[in-house]
Amino acid sequence: MPQGIGPIGIYHSHPFSSEVFHSHTDNGTLLSLSRQFPNCISIVTNGEEAKYYQINQDSKTTEIKVNFIEPEVPKFLLISINESFKIKASSDATNNIKIKILNEVRNHFEKIWDDLEFFSHRSKISKNEKITPFLVDNINSEPVYLKIQKRKKNTADNLIVVDDSESFLQLNLNAKCLIYNTSKSDTFQSLNQSIKTELLSNNILQKVYHSVIDYNKREIIIPKEWYLDFFGFYIKIICFNDKSLNATKFSQNALKFISTTSSLFRYLLSLKLSDNLKTQIDIFLTDAIRISKNFIWYKEYSKYLKYLKKKIKFDN
Repeated sequence: MPQGIGPIGIYHSHPFSSEVFHSHTDNGTLLSLSRQFPNCISIVTNGEEAKYYQINQDSKTTEIKVNFIEPEVPKFLLISINESFKIKASSDATNNIKIKILNEVRNHFEKIWDDLEFFSHRSKISKNEKITPFLVDNINSEPVYLKIQKRKKNTADNLIVVDDSESFLQLNLNAKCLIYNTSKSDTFQSLNQSIKTELLSNNILQKVYHSVIDYNKREIIIPKEWYLDFFGFYIKIICFNDKSLNATKFSQNALKFISTTSSLFRYLLSLKLSDNLKTQIDIFLTDAIRISKNFIWYKEYSKYLKYLKKKIKFDN
């Protein structure tokens, strides 16, 4: 799902079916999602053709016709945090210690959140200031930084106590989030809860949950965030720089997402698309190839991604 936006629909395939259909399970999933996010669509394909569905006013699934247009991509507020913490915690080889650390990290941020300050180009920003001058359209743009007050550095605001152990772990947090759906009247204060949810719940805590504790180096290794440009919107994947740490769940989830998206693009490339839309697909595939290098399946699946890139050039 695009970062900062949430679910916009469902895409799935029935690769071994000669008929494209929306199953009872698909109907239930779309209905449930539409109750939370109205106007969601469901796309089903067998690899050769695709059909599109939506929930109508009678809460029934209905097939709809679609037109492919170039989306108008809104600007967003890019928030980043880069802080180091000392975690007072005992050495525990079980997963229980990570859950305890995660809970205490959440509690710690809840406690200090209102005292955090916003900065842009090293200048402090008032929380009552409007966000409009700080909106950007690229993930690599200069973000607005969220920082612990200088006078509180190296104090309790940088210490997280998990238990009464005398040993410490180092936690270096580097995370960012995108805030869409903003209006010209929005201020940093009015978006406070949205920023907190995206940065803390949907980023920092996810990273801590999937972290690896290196007791030899006394540090908590958190996964890095990677962003794929999906027609101007950004989809986040988290993984480590180390292929061995990306095994199992990370690897499976990333491959499933990239392979599913690639099959969608293969279908889209069979349609008559504008040069700009083809360029957007090419950008996504480039990002996907770059991210795939972190996984053991890179050599095998990157061939397919590169094939799709060549198909774009050939079709042009």
